[in-house]
Amino acid sequence: MSRVIASELLKLRTTRTFLTLMASAALLVAGVAVLGALLTTFEPNATPPGEDLTGIAWFAVPFALVLGLLAVTTEIRHGTITPTLLTVPSRGRVIAAKVVAHLLAGFAIGVAALAADLVLVEVILSSRGIESGTSFSELVRWGLGIAGSAALLAGLGVGVGAVVRNQVGALVAAFAWVFVLEPLLAAVPTIGDSIARFGVGGLLDALDGVDADSGENLLGQVPAGLLLAGYVAVFAVGGAALLRRRDVTA
Repeated sequence: MSRVIASELLKLRTTRTFLTLMASAALLVAGVAVLGALLTTFEPNATPPGEDLTGIAWFAVPFALVLGLLAVTTEIRHGTITPTLLTVPSRGRVIAAKVVAHLLAGFAIGVAALAADLVLVEVILSSRGIESGTSFSELVRWGLGIAGSAALLAGLGVGVGAVVRNQVGALVAAFAWVFVLEPLLAAVPTIGDSIARFGVGGLLDALDGVDADSGENLLGQVPAGLLLAGYVAVFAVGGAALLRRRDVTA
C-alpha cells in the first residue's frame, strides 16, 4: 500500500495541477491578507485583528476541493486510469491511496496559504503599530483547523470524483452543494438547523476554529473534524465500490 501512496504522491509532485493550485491559493490569500491588513480600521474593543485576518486563509480550502475532485476524474477523462489499474488491479487500494495522498496535498495547500497569511499580516500590522492580539495556541488551533479543512475537503473530493466520474459534473455538483444548496437548505425551518450543524459547510465553519464562539449551533472543532472524516470515508468507499462495478473505458 505504501508504494501505491508513493506513486500517487509522485503524480502530484510531477504534474502542474497541484503546484498551480497551491500557488494560486497562496497568492489569493496573500493578496487579500495584504489588502485587509493595510486598509482595515480595527476598533479597540472589537475582535482582535489577528483573528479577523487569519480567517482569510480559508480562501485556500476550495482549491483543495478542486484538487481532490480532479484526482479520479482527470485520469478517467484522459484514459490514464487504465494503466493505473493495470499496475494496481485492486480498485479499492487505488482510491484509498488517492485519498491519503490528497489528504497530505490538501494539508500542504492549507499550510502554504496560512503561512503566507500570517507572515504578511504580522509584518503589515507591526508596521502600522497594531498588535495582532492573538496567542500562539490560538494560531496553532486556527492553523490546524484551516489546514485540516483543506486536507479533508481534498479527500472528500477524491470520493465525490470517483462516484460522479464526469469531471465537469463532479466540480459543478460539489461546489453547488457546499456553497449554494446547503446555505439555501439551512434557511428552511424544519431542517435548517441540522444542515447548518452537520452539513459540509457547517463542519468546515466549526473546524477552522476561527470565530468559534460566534457559531452557537456549530459542533466543536474535534467532533466536526471527525464527522467530516467520516464523510470522506463514506464517499471513498462508495467511489471504490462503483469503480469496481463500472467499465473504466466507458
